[in-house]
Amino acid sequence: MNLNELKLQYQGFHPSDYTQDYIESVMDGLYKESPHGSIVQAFFSRQSHIFKGRIRIDSARGHFFAVASGSHVKEVTNRLVQQIRRQLDKWEKSRLQRKSLRSLSLEEMAS
Repeated sequence: MNLNELKLQYQGFHPSDYTQDYIESVMDGLYKESPHGSIVQAFFSRQSHIFKGRIRIDSARGHFFAVASGSHVKEVTNRLVQQIRRQLDKWEKSRLQRKSLRSLSLEEMAS
């Protein structure tokens, strides 16, 4: 993945190497599930004992956005991923449905 396609930012804390590797791995997985040419941006902040996060995926095919908060950054990451995956699944199903409808229309026109 190109560095321009994945942007991670942290505010108010410095993640451990383990945590950063985990987040990067999860974001890489989301990038691979995203529409071609997507840009994935993730922002994590900590205020007192609360972590907040947001993920934004922008592409020509759609825009996806999630926000979550919790007492552990891994918990927040998992909530964000769950939200984004639901949106990506919905996008993928509608994309496949449109492809199927186009195929039907082309078959009807050919007959």
